[in-house]
Amino acid sequence: MKTIIVLGSTGSLGKKTIELLEEMKNDYKLIGISAYQSAESFDLQAKKLGFGKDKAVLVKRDGTKKLEALIKQKNVDIVINLISGIGGIAPTILALKEGKKVILANKESIVGKGYLLKKYIKNEQIIPVDSEHNAIFEIIKNHPKEKIKKIIIPCSGGSFYKKSKKELEQITPAQAITHPRWAMGKKISVESATLINKGLEIVEAYYLFEMPLKKIQTFYNPECKIHGAVEFEKSGTFAYSAEPEMKDHIRNALLRAIGKVPTCNIRKIKSLKLKKLNNKNLLGIEIVLKVFKKSPKDMQKFLQKEEKVVNKFLENKIKFTQIFNLLP
Repeated sequence: MKTIIVLGSTGSLGKKTIELLEEMKNDYKLIGISAYQSAESFDLQAKKLGFGKDKAVLVKRDGTKKLEALIKQKNVDIVINLISGIGGIAPTILALKEGKKVILANKESIVGKGYLLKKYIKNEQIIPVDSEHNAIFEIIKNHPKEKIKKIIIPCSGGSFYKKSKKELEQITPAQAITHPRWAMGKKISVESATLINKGLEIVEAYYLFEMPLKKIQTFYNPECKIHGAVEFEKSGTFAYSAEPEMKDHIRNALLRAIGKVPTCNIRKIKSLKLKKLNNKNLLGIEIVLKVFKKSPKDMQKFLQKEEKVVNKFLENKIKFTQIFNLLP
């Protein structure tokens, strides 16, 4: 049995993870949780799980030192980091340095510090949870001796893919936080709507799968039924198909972390009809890759700025289209 702590326990992913851990009692023992500021729901969660203050850390109330102590516990085998945004970077690095296996949903850790985390990625100390990257991870795991020709990342297009520039200017935060297919948090919903998130996913794939950018493709997939695909040199293209639900990917990662093989719908496809992304008003991918190509080490600064800009939009201080203007 492995011991595990859940960082970001009150978010949608956190709640799903705790449900899954309840189902996997023979494999896992949950020994700690953390959240940032949702005090009421966090305290109720901690009480239900029977955790006192040493095992349940609310960062805004208890401080980062308490979070660090939770991660550093010698009896912690696995850390699942579901924290949203740049606040998740430091916990990832600490957990890895402490020798913990990290199940990772915080893409900012890889995007911002991927150049430092290469050895941990190579040793599979990191298992990705993002639907696209987890799907690709599973396909590659199913073909361990195959040479990869290219990686294919689907893109839903977000909520406003077919809207004109004039229509985009009128978008409100309430509209932007509703994704047509996925149930996600506010920040990532806005990032999805701007295609910033897809740019970050390309960078994440660059590091996780050691692929040059030219071998990472995206395609328009509004149905969100294909979560990822890989084309191999000899055996062709394989796709991971599923409903747009994150629970499957969390389960996959939890099983892989203990050496078990998940059951996934991975199938060979004769051809994947790729619809190119063609909305020139949604500049997220272009902006992210421009910064990354210029200097990978500047990505954390970009993420910090991007988070502030998205928050300004969510606070109704800027228009939706100004997000692009305020980023490099």
